[in-house]
Amino acid sequence: GGVARAGEMVASERISSFLTPSLPHLSGLMAFYADDLSICESLLRLFRDYAEQFIAVLDAESSLALFQASGDLLKRYSSVHCASTRVVVHSAEEEQSYNDILCAIQLLIQLGAKDFVGAGNSDSNQVTDMIFFGLQQILPLMTRGLLQYPTLCNQYFSLAGFMMETYAEKVPNLPYDLLNALLDSLLFGMSHHDTAVAKCSLEGLAGIVKEHLQRRVLDVHLAKNPELLDKCSHRLLMEVVFQSCVWDRLEPAGMALLPLAAVDFHRFAAVVQSIGQQIPPDQQPRLSRAFEQLLQPQMLSKVFENGYEGRQNRVRFKENFQNFCHEVHSFLVLK
Repeated sequence: GGVARAGEMVASERISSFLTPSLPHLSGLMAFYADDLSICESLLRLFRDYAEQFIAVLDAESSLALFQASGDLLKRYSSVHCASTRVVVHSAEEEQSYNDILCAIQLLIQLGAKDFVGAGNSDSNQVTDMIFFGLQQILPLMTRGLLQYPTLCNQYFSLAGFMMETYAEKVPNLPYDLLNALLDSLLFGMSHHDTAVAKCSLEGLAGIVKEHLQRRVLDVHLAKNPELLDKCSHRLLMEVVFQSCVWDRLEPAGMALLPLAAVDFHRFAAVVQSIGQQIPPDQQPRLSRAFEQLLQPQMLSKVFENGYEGRQNRVRFKENFQNFCHEVHSFLVLK
């Protein structure tokens, strides 16, 4: 860790020249010491600190060596810790007991920040594939109990939201179980009491759905589970839009709702109808009118347009969505 932190020394490139050939051996140590949390955490911290200090200046070859070694490190780490049961006790002191998981998340965040301008597309693809692979390794560790810890929660949703929003075009290549687990974590995060967590989650969800509108990236997964987006729409409405928490995440909630409605309006309308059946009959027409005023055909047809017209469409929808929420919350109370 001290070596990796020596980034301010003169001729710091000597550190990367020294460490790069050793990275596979260092990651290999995890196979022997994963059970020892102190050594396990030290290895993860070394890789995290090295990535933090040097990832921006490493050339493509050295960067890929770091990515490959990090992938091996996380795979060996998760093979031990995903099979173990760690008791979650909520206190400020106990959060320190999960620094190994925090270091693993922060390592992926640092790797995800690598700017591959000038590198080949194959290198860039290897990078994003490795980060999703890393997410797949740590996802089983991110139980709802651990997500109650503020630091762990914020770091995880920052990573998950960023990856799903920025690299939505990779969604067709993800295993269905991984995509479903990532979506479930975003759906959990969007109603979180921390607005930063909720915003990251809603932006991640919106990024996937907008990419699907343009390139049908979810088709392979919808073939396995046609109700995948229906679940997203239902939970967004029930757990965010119709709840009091919507007011501190109004804009990202609206920007997630709009593409969900535009993907398949008939399926979205069926979700709304199923929710309407849960409220008193005298309120159902009022809810239907509110949705009709919000989701106008010309608004839905311009969801992914850019330029002036696209911006104006989004501005109008934000205003309409705010009015919609005021109207719905004046009569609708859901528990």
